[in-house]
Amino acid sequence: NFENLVHEELLSYQVLHTYILNRLLNGKMNYIFLDEIQQVDSFEKVLNSLFHRENVDIYITGSNAYLLSGELATLLSGRYVTMQVQPFSFAEYMTIESDDSRKAFHHYLNYGGFPYAVQIEKDEVFCDYMEGILNTVLVKDVLQRKKQSDTLIVESIVKFLMSSVGSLISIKKIADTLTSMNRKTSSPTVESYLSSLLDAFIFYKVDRYDIYGKKFLQLNSKYYVADLGLKHALLGNRRPDLEHDLENIVYLELLRRRYNVSIGNIDKQEVDFIAERSGDILYFQVSASVLDSSTFAREIAPLLKIQDNYPKYLLTLDEIPTGQDGINQINLIDWLLN
Repeated sequence: NFENLVHEELLSYQVLHTYILNRLLNGKMNYIFLDEIQQVDSFEKVLNSLFHRENVDIYITGSNAYLLSGELATLLSGRYVTMQVQPFSFAEYMTIESDDSRKAFHHYLNYGGFPYAVQIEKDEVFCDYMEGILNTVLVKDVLQRKKQSDTLIVESIVKFLMSSVGSLISIKKIADTLTSMNRKTSSPTVESYLSSLLDAFIFYKVDRYDIYGKKFLQLNSKYYVADLGLKHALLGNRRPDLEHDLENIVYLELLRRRYNVSIGNIDKQEVDFIAERSGDILYFQVSASVLDSSTFAREIAPLLKIQDNYPKYLLTLDEIPTGQDGINQINLIDWLLN
């Protein structure tokens, strides 16, 4: 771990390279794990040198967005596979939770899936923990990467996106809103900071797809947060936006299941998610409840307009399924655990 001062002398790539070579065992596969590798200047020289050895398997980890940016692809010439690590899924969460799944989901919905958050009982400790995570990422992965940074603008952008999770927004709308709040800024500035927030995986951007026209739409996208615990800690005790919070959980789960996700647009109506993987497509609508007949009709209306034969799902917290016309209604909690 290169943040540990015990290994400070290894921050020189030449010293690190020699250190590793002296410990390799001939005739055996050597597994090398390098944590916070971005602390080593020119670390790519070490990796590219070791890559040519048949008995070496290298794993590099780091919290800095640098490791997941296009810069890394240039340095390592495509000689790597990236694995993005997220907070616990609900299924992972349940492996350490003793409550029944319905009661546990309420806690997961409010506190999120960061490992330590699972154990926290006091709200003030939870907020301190989450704010610590968020501030660390903002400082290390966003502000330090910008030569000229405006901390207040970045914090305002983060709060705006947190409060707008699951809503259609544009960069211009963010800039105009901040300006109206006496945080005068421009669309290019917002776009630059927003790009850094996406690179740091605090937020995920989801674009809209015209199902009839079979093309992506340029105007307005949705943003989801990496963990709902961050949102609830930052915004405090506001009235929860259950519908959009459920969307957030479903979106992250689809990412974990390795789907490419977009938002469907059909005749000015919206399909919450189109999930595509290896040519297979799934359609999803997400709602807290559709026991009310008018809500049920509204939710399935866009799905009924889709003429292909790919599976269509309605995910709700209802215990009584009421699917129809080939639309499968599934309890959202059961779907997360399957």
